Amino acid sequence: MNMLGLPSNTRCAAFGLALLAAFPSLAIAQQPAAVQDPATAQDPATAQDPATAQGEQPTEVQKLATVAKAAEKWLATDQTSETLMAETVAAVLKDAKIGLGWLGRQLPATHSAPSVPRSKGLRSLCTQVTLEFLRQTQKSEMVFVGQYEALSALQPTASELLFGLLLETPTWYPLTFRERLVAPLRDIQLRLPAVERVDGIVALITDPQETTGLRRALAAMMAQWGQPEHANAVVKQLIAETTEGDGEDRVQATLVLADYYNVLRDYKNAARAHRTAQALAAGAGVQLLPIAWYAAACVHALNGEPERGLEALERCAQMHASPNLDSSLRLQRKLFEIDPEIALLRKDERFVPLLKLAFGDAPGDKPAKDGR
Repeated sequence: MNMLGLPSNTRCAAFGLALLAAFPSLAIAQQPAAVQDPATAQDPATAQDPATAQGEQPTEVQKLATVAKAAEKWLATDQTSETLMAETVAAVLKDAKIGLGWLGRQLPATHSAPSVPRSKGLRSLCTQVTLEFLRQTQKSEMVFVGQYEALSALQPTASELLFGLLLETPTWYPLTFRERLVAPLRDIQLRLPAVERVDGIVALITDPQETTGLRRALAAMMAQWGQPEHANAVVKQLIAETTEGDGEDRVQATLVLADYYNVLRDYKNAARAHRTAQALAAGAGVQLLPIAWYAAACVHALNGEPERGLEALERCAQMHASPNLDSSLRLQRKLFEIDPEIALLRKDERFVPLLKLAFGDAPGDKPAKDGR
C-alpha cells in the first residue's frame, strides 16, 4: 500500500525549515562578525548576575540591564571580535522580547550619526541578531503565522535587511536561503513596500529560472499585500494538476493544493482540499502519512472546526501508536504540545488522551502554553 504525506515546502508547523548551523556573517561597513550557536556561546553578563547565581528568576529590569551591559561591552570595543559578537547576540536573544526591544530603541540614533563607531556597531549587531533570530526560529521546526513578529521591534531596519538579502543577494548568502526570508517579511512587512521592491519581487516570481518554492512563496506574499494575481495563477495550475495522473498522483497534487491554500491563509479551502485528498486516498488505496493527518488537523483548527481537527489528529495519533511505524515518519511531541496552529484542539478534553495515545506516558502530558 502506498503512503503519502505533504510536500517538503509546506507551511504546516511540522514542516519547519532546516537551516545551517549558523548564517555566514554580513559585512556591514565591511565588518565581518560570524554568529555562533547561542547554545555554545558564553554570556559574560548573565554569568555574573547575582539573581541567576542564586537560582532565582531575574526580573525584567535585571534582564534589560544584562542586555544593555553585554551590548555596551561590544560597542566599546573595536567591534572585530567574532566571539564577543556571538556572546552579545546570545545575550540579546536570551529573552528575545526584552533584547529586541532594547536594541530597537537604540536604532533611531544611528540615522542621525550613521558614520560614528557606535552607530556602525549597532547596525552590525542588528544584522547579526536578526539572522540569528531567523536561524533559531527556523531550527524550531515549527512554522506558524506571526512567529517572526518580535522582529517588528527592529523595524524598519529588519525589513530593509531582509529585502536586501532577497533582492540584492550578496555572494556569501546562499540563493537557496531566499525562500526562508519570505515568512519573516510577511510577519513584519504588513504593507505593500516601495515600487522598486515590488518590481523586484515580481521579477523573481516571473523568472522561470527561480525555484518553484521561492516563486510560489513570493506570490503568496504579494497576495497578502493586496495583489493576488500571481497567487491566483498558482492556484489555477495546482487545481489542474489534481485531475492528472493516477490515484496516487491526484492525492499528492491535492495535498500540495491544500498546502498552498494554507500558505495563502485560506484555511477554508485548505480544509476542503484536505478532505478531498483523504477521500481520494481512501478510494485509491493510498495510506496518508501521519504528517498529512497532522496538517489536516492544523487547518481544521485554524478554520474553527475542532471536531474535524480532532478526528484528523486522532488518525495521526493512531498511526503513531503503531510500533511498526518507521521512525523517520514520527512527529515530535512538542508539535502536539506547543504548536499554536492546534491551540483550539488542546482546549478539548479529548486532546490529552490523544497525546498519550501518540507518545505514551511521559512528562508533559498536560498541554503546555502556546509558543506565541
